[in-house]
Amino acid sequence: MRRTSNLDLTFNDPNGQTEMHAAHSWRGVSVQYSRLKLPTGYEFSWQGDGHYLAHHDLVLVDGEMEVTGERPVAGGDLRDRMTFVPAGRALKGWAEPADRMNAFTVVCFDVSAMEDDIQETFRQAASRPEIYFRDEHLGTTMRKLGQVMADCEGPASRLYAETLGLTAALEMLRLSAEKDGKARERGAGQLSNSQRSLVTGFIETHLADDIGLDELASLCGLSRFHFCRAFKATFGETPIQYVTLRRIEKAQQMLGETRMPVAMIAKACGFSGASQFGRAFRSVAGTTPLAFRRSI
Repeated sequence: MRRTSNLDLTFNDPNGQTEMHAAHSWRGVSVQYSRLKLPTGYEFSWQGDGHYLAHHDLVLVDGEMEVTGERPVAGGDLRDRMTFVPAGRALKGWAEPADRMNAFTVVCFDVSAMEDDIQETFRQAASRPEIYFRDEHLGTTMRKLGQVMADCEGPASRLYAETLGLTAALEMLRLSAEKDGKARERGAGQLSNSQRSLVTGFIETHLADDIGLDELASLCGLSRFHFCRAFKATFGETPIQYVTLRRIEKAQQMLGETRMPVAMIAKACGFSGASQFGRAFRSVAGTTPLAFRRSI
């Protein structure tokens, strides 16, 4: 994206700042997470070449947002509300946050850079802004993305964060297309036997690495969106679910066959640290790595 894809904040207090800020970008998509250090008011603005989607975990004592060409909208209790600004529009406003933990997650995406990933029915969608709206499915994706970006224990899995960012972009485009009465996206077929072998072989070889969607999709000659749909149609689970399960299975094998420390096993299986490994292990195996080792 040629212009900034970040939401710019200017605090009324010269000492004001975000308590936490994280940003990642991939081809056609960038993600920003900010948690605000309180209490202090601020002004905000955004203008970019792509689309803007924000998920708010905010409660405002007072405030206002204005999107180019639209009437200003007052703030308030904005928890689990979202704002969408299509390409060609800009936003600005001001806010006086309540004395609580306030945060927001922003996804900016450029359809022209993602055109191989999006069907023709979606390319002309998303022409109208939506301010402080709710949607159950999109909200779930954005909350997950915010949780991943807020993880202070180490860098989030590139595959997971990228998948969530792309999913949020696609869900927003689908939502806009459906509101415009446009056709729904067609279902995807399965991976061929050769594609399946290439992908599973690559994953097995690179379990310790930070695997990205671009790498997996390029093996099959597919776009990222098409690959994700075809992968789930083939394996019954998403790429990140599949990779996580294989990493846990490898970890179980290493816990049983070696005396390596848990931290070393976590790193060898592609986890950023023992805490992230422990959470993932428990979610799959229903117990901790050490308890699993003692039981075998």
